[in-house]
Amino acid sequence: MKVTSLEKLSLDPAQDTLSQLKAYEQSSFELLSCAFRDGVNVRDLVTSRSEHIDHLLRELWSSMMFSNELSLIAVGGYGRGELHPYSDIDLLFLLPNKVQEQENQKIAAFITLLWDTGLIIGQASRTLKQCTVLAKNDITVATNLMESRYLAGSIALFESLKEETSPGKMWDAKKFFIAKTEEQKQRYKKFDGSSYDLEPNVKSSPGGLRDIQLISWVAQRFYYPQSIFELIKKNIITKKEYYTLVKCQLFIWKIRFALHIVTNKAEDRLLFDYQKATAELMGFSDGENQMAVEKMMKRYYRSVLVIRNISDILLQVLEQTQVKKNSSKPLSVSENYQIFDSRIDAKDIKLFENHPSELINIFRVVAEHHEVKGISARTLRAIRAARNKITPKFTQKKRNRQLFIEFWHTKHKTSRALFLMKRSGVLSDYLPAFQKISGQMQYDMFHSYTVDEHTLFLLKNLIEFEDCDAKDKFPLCHEIMCKQQKPEVIYLAGLFHDIGKGRGGDHSEIGSFEALEFCKQHELNEHDAETISWLVANHLLMSLIAQKRDTSDPKVIQNFAELVGTKERLELLYILTVADIRATSHSLWNSWKDSLLKELAYSTLAYLSEDQPDPVEDWQTTKSSALAILTEQGFKSEEIEANWQHLGIAYFTKNPAETIAWHSQSIIDHQRQFKNQSDELEATKSNSTMVAIRERLDGGGSEIFVFSKDIDDLFASLTATIAQHSLNIQGATIHTDSNGYCYDSFFTLNDVGKPTIGNIEQERLEKAIRRNLAKLDSSKITIQKRMARQIKHFDVNTEIVFSNDEYSTYTRLDIVAKDRPGLLALMARAFKECSIRLHDARITTLGEKVEDTFIISHRDNTAIKSQDEKQQLIDSLHKHLTN
Repeated sequence: MKVTSLEKLSLDPAQDTLSQLKAYEQSSFELLSCAFRDGVNVRDLVTSRSEHIDHLLRELWSSMMFSNELSLIAVGGYGRGELHPYSDIDLLFLLPNKVQEQENQKIAAFITLLWDTGLIIGQASRTLKQCTVLAKNDITVATNLMESRYLAGSIALFESLKEETSPGKMWDAKKFFIAKTEEQKQRYKKFDGSSYDLEPNVKSSPGGLRDIQLISWVAQRFYYPQSIFELIKKNIITKKEYYTLVKCQLFIWKIRFALHIVTNKAEDRLLFDYQKATAELMGFSDGENQMAVEKMMKRYYRSVLVIRNISDILLQVLEQTQVKKNSSKPLSVSENYQIFDSRIDAKDIKLFENHPSELINIFRVVAEHHEVKGISARTLRAIRAARNKITPKFTQKKRNRQLFIEFWHTKHKTSRALFLMKRSGVLSDYLPAFQKISGQMQYDMFHSYTVDEHTLFLLKNLIEFEDCDAKDKFPLCHEIMCKQQKPEVIYLAGLFHDIGKGRGGDHSEIGSFEALEFCKQHELNEHDAETISWLVANHLLMSLIAQKRDTSDPKVIQNFAELVGTKERLELLYILTVADIRATSHSLWNSWKDSLLKELAYSTLAYLSEDQPDPVEDWQTTKSSALAILTEQGFKSEEIEANWQHLGIAYFTKNPAETIAWHSQSIIDHQRQFKNQSDELEATKSNSTMVAIRERLDGGGSEIFVFSKDIDDLFASLTATIAQHSLNIQGATIHTDSNGYCYDSFFTLNDVGKPTIGNIEQERLEKAIRRNLAKLDSSKITIQKRMARQIKHFDVNTEIVFSNDEYSTYTRLDIVAKDRPGLLALMARAFKECSIRLHDARITTLGEKVEDTFIISHRDNTAIKSQDEKQQLIDSLHKHLTN
């Protein structure tokens, strides 16, 4: 229904004009907001909003008695007659060649009144000649003028503008098409080509409203239709495509309308800040396994996929029929397919109707030809028309199952075939479980994409591991992937790894079961089926061990190796883990995680390839190797032994020889600065803190090594100081020798995830550490770092769990908490308050939350067993984290 209950504005000269305008605008906003909540069709709301503004502008124009030689014109979105509550109102004051100063003053006053009313005005005052010159040189201006709509003043001047900016005078249809599609490519690049960002721009993201507008603009240039509906007669769009497109457009309009109401401004970014309120306003509610916001976003992502697919088809049809017009000849690549204009094309358009198995086979053909960039419009339409043939009976046919496995067995030249299979809908039709995760978001900051898009990115990473470019960047992944004789094993593990999400329960278990059933149905041999199922069930295992366990401990490696069992499973789990982390978000993969996973992989491979190493022999070998390095560098054995005499076996077990040598070299060099003291080592320990900083040889981060007398506030002060210098601690190893001195190492990345600390920053950090340790009060170290905007909108319950560490005699403490600047320093203050000694720390940041693991004990190195003592630490942690 139309929104017609707003009374017409009639400006009374006896009353204040601005007050009347504000009252009318406020009434319009309230009426439309209430109508939205009452479920009025959003199409009526956006047109009513435009009509309200039309009336306001015409009434004000009339009251100010502008000259009839001027023309007031609506352009842009307002020109289309579509306005959301806070959309820009774009106006063109079209002027005759000569304008009286009085008219210029009226225009200024007119605009000022509109701004003071609270409207967002985009305005330009130009002559006809100025408009035509600008439009010829700027495609954006030309596009705005295409959508111009007469409001008031001289209609003859408006008609002249339409004539002078027509395709016959500037920007002919072909040039316009090329320019606008290039604009689209650049716009897509800003969003990494993905429609599935978790904070999308509903207007500009791929598949957003701008794509629909692009179709309209281009079509107007070719055919001059008043609406996209008229393209049905031109055979450019089908009725089904048209009505599907409109349905999706209306849903995104509804989101945008609600977003404006929620934010009270012209906001097109569906940020985390607004998603919950927008979903609630639109009437979504939480379910058992899905939040309201997740339901809304799932429908949004499915809508933008449809818009993107249909717009691609229409632009392709226009390009082929109007721009290129048989400019190239097709290249035959098989009996059924040819490549035309870099797109795969079915020679017989009835191929899929007559031979439904080709709905699967076409994607295998795409996978084998790297030059294929897409699917021709007519072929894509034929695929969609035949998708109803992908029934349970279809998927049970042996031939179709063989073709589906052959697709994954193919050595993919690029990942394009995967995305085309998904975007065409064939993947979801063949595998209904995949349909369940299509558009499925996870309301957190850890995952940057929907579950289905993340899955495709994971598979893309696996394919790219075979590229020559990966040989240097991911050498182990490249080596493993290149030797796969059955790539379908790792591909199918990737396809199923998250397929159980959104259903409640452990998604790894659900996915593992479904993967095994799938393998049995598709007659994979028992070994491959069990491997795929095991990989899905354990796809988080390697990341968990690498980030939360001390992988320098032989017991950790032994336990992990026994869980993995074989070298084959280890290698496949490694490449699956790397691909998974890299596909989760832009910021999650970094050099530190790379080094942790490689260290775990190589250590476990060595264990699986050899007999179980002797722990005694192992640490003694490490010590001997470190001694050899130091001796070769010219250090005397007595100096070395003087430093090592109070170090226990644990130190030599946890650190590689090269690190031990670097620690010792740094300490000895520092000691030599105090050579005039009677007791060099004791003088150094008593008078100075030694700080050394380097970039790790494996590129995993910077290591900050501190050698100091053990004090209660040491760890708290160090972590606060490091946070103060905008460094993110990824891990820490803490060793205290028998003489009461600490060997503390912190592994850090900077704010952009890089390991490098500049020389000047190193000097500042070293000085700050010494200065702050001299004060011995970590609570006075201020950490001036702003919390990320998104984090503020998430609630994370603090969880604290104690357990006996299976690899030592100490206590394991696992903490889940909301991330914030200086969080580790806050935890350290609680440790100090409860007289806790820290032996090891593993820091894992997962978007808005952290999952940190600490190995702790009493000051006398005994485990924490008393429930009262545990509760005391819990209370202290809650107190510091809350404050």
